[in-house]
Amino acid sequence: MMGFLSKVEAKADNKGRLFVPAVYRKQLEKLGEGGLILQLDAVCRCVRVYPESYWEKLNEEFKAKLNLWDQKDLMLYRQFIAGVDMVEMDASGRILMPKRYLEMMEVETDALFVGMCDYFEVWNRDVYESAQFTPEDYAKAMQEKMGNSQIGCNI
Repeated sequence: MMGFLSKVEAKADNKGRLFVPAVYRKQLEKLGEGGLILQLDAVCRCVRVYPESYWEKLNEEFKAKLNLWDQKDLMLYRQFIAGVDMVEMDASGRILMPKRYLEMMEVETDALFVGMCDYFEVWNRDVYESAQFTPEDYAKAMQEKMGNSQIGCNI
């Protein structure tokens, strides 16, 4: 399964509803997912959108790294869980994005959906573009991570 790939521009209506791109809706249908989990990214100004089944795995993995008897771990987990919202897609393929998310992302009407394989993100297009590597820095970072792997041009 390839999951959620690519980036797709979308519009929010005046009620804060976003049309989930058709290619992502098809993937959600394949997974048999109706429920989605929204979480503000801890670092970037975007919202992560998880299929419910993937969120459950992520939550269990995170919880396994914590000692919930430790106050710091408990507070971290509490903030992690309290910072999410469950939403359902309506019959038209829209999700209602809470206003606080739209404000944090600075999305009034134009949004960008970015596939991340197991989940997807929603961004303000300009913020997303400004957060990206330059082509040169991207090439350098890929070379650093991949080393001598057979990636790139073999001419």
